[in-house]
Amino acid sequence: MVEATPMSEVINAHEECSFENEFVLFDTNIWIAIYGNDPRPAKQVYSDFYSSLLKAGNTVVVNEQVISEFFNRVCKIEYESLFGKKEWQSYKTRRKNDESFKARVAAVRDICLDILTDCTYQQSNLQQDCLEGNLGLVVGGELDLTDAALVSECMSGGYILVSDDGDFESSDIKFVTGNQRVLRKVPAK
Repeated sequence: MVEATPMSEVINAHEECSFENEFVLFDTNIWIAIYGNDPRPAKQVYSDFYSSLLKAGNTVVVNEQVISEFFNRVCKIEYESLFGKKEWQSYKTRRKNDESFKARVAAVRDICLDILTDCTYQQSNLQQDCLEGNLGLVVGGELDLTDAALVSECMSGGYILVSDDGDFESSDIKFVTGNQRVLRKVPAK
């Protein structure tokens, strides 16, 4: 279960990777920045950091939760780019019958397979009591349930988390970010 405590360490993604031989978990938003054609220049930092951390001998892990969220979010982005944001009532029909959407879904599947090939798959190891604790924690609003599960995974597996989400700043994990709002709060070394 995640506890809301001050973060032990925030690492700047704008710098070269400063750690070696660690296991690193990327939040879904990082995979979207890398593979989801996020056009915002500020997100390029994560592709650069990904390369840097691999050169430093680190291992990127991925689990079913991250892959599932990536797949669903990118498919939604693709659906909205084809049909607009107000066309969700036809989603299931189009998912089964629209060839252009099916082609985009296949492309998203291929990206997920690439991520699985490039990373070490680590099945989620969260138990029922952890999930129950996280459900209680999210009522306070610090994290959503998906983020609470990622923090729990990092704590139990000893992983370093990479995310642009500022919500992780109050979690007791090692956290790599390029989020300037979070980085401005980090004391100078």
